[in-house]
Amino acid sequence: MDETPRPGRAFAVYSGLRLALLFVSFVVLRLILGDGNDLVVIGGAVLLSALLSLVLLRRQRDAFTAASMAAADRRKAEREARRARLDDPQA
Repeated sequence: MDETPRPGRAFAVYSGLRLALLFVSFVVLRLILGDGNDLVVIGGAVLLSALLSLVLLRRQRDAFTAASMAAADRRKAEREARRARLDDPQA
């Protein structure tokens, strides 16, 4: 069986982890900055989670890319096989 995950599953895992990072960043910044700075806390959480995801979620991002490329390669091979069957004069 193929070892690469399906692109939808890889995307769901990556997106879920990104949301978790955003939530954790929001909670940490809320604790540090307090209740009065909502816009600063939200903006800081978005920036912090984006930077952390670049480092911490590299493996999941690579898995999503590999799954997407594998799916694209499979579709291309299927399309070429269909063209070969249509072009085959013996069929």
